[in-house]
Amino acid sequence: MAGRRMSTITATLTADHRCEDRLLAAARQAADEGDWSACALHFDAFLRSIKDHMKIEEEALFPAFERASGVSGGPTSVMRREHRQMLTMLDGIAGVLGARDAREFHALAGPFAALMAAHSIKEERVLYPLCDEMLPGLDGEQLTRMVSLP
Repeated sequence: MAGRRMSTITATLTADHRCEDRLLAAARQAADEGDWSACALHFDAFLRSIKDHMKIEEEALFPAFERASGVSGGPTSVMRREHRQMLTMLDGIAGVLGARDAREFHALAGPFAALMAAHSIKEERVLYPLCDEMLPGLDGEQLTRMVSLP
């Protein structure tokens, strides 16, 4: 349809979340099975995806939202703080991956997955819909093109 956006910010970034959920679940499953090679492959893919996703949010979406709303200390500051917390936790998970200890891997991956799920819910139910409303000229594809990803 003419004039209709191809993909909303909500749809695009929520799809990223679902992909990341699947990659992390695959890494955890591989750890359960003792397949550390597969675990490392899935975890590395997960890590690349989540870092790219955070970069899109922090370098493109959040600044655009802050300009449009005039608010810089609100939901985006909470999301940035949670990103830092998640990246610290991911460093810990990556550190134990080489030890091939499923119990330790899950001891770190479980709380991380819970934090990531809570974070995703806030973005998907509150922040992304607000962004779609406040940034009508920006769709999901445009958003991802605004950031140079490796």
